[in-house]
Amino acid sequence: MNYETWKNLTLAEKTNLVDNSALTKQLLGLEGWRVEVITTYGEKRRFIVGKSTGWKPCHLEVSRRNALGGFSAEKEYSSVKKLYFAR
Repeated sequence: MNYETWKNLTLAEKTNLVDNSALTKQLLGLEGWRVEVITTYGEKRRFIVGKSTGWKPCHLEVSRRNALGGFSAEKEYSSVKKLYFAR
């Protein structure tokens, strides 16, 4: 699939092709929330949960409200704590 093919698809066709396997299960439904996580190796981090676009989206660790993007979230965390809705 190239960009031209993707661009010409209807919204329903795009929705059927989306592969959500790269999303972090613990962060599903928390898009836009600031969370505090403890990684599987003991590091504590806070970030806003974002989501990339395209046919295989992933969750993003967005540092601030005015940031334009972030790093890809890990597949698993030891704990996830909701702090407040940020976006």
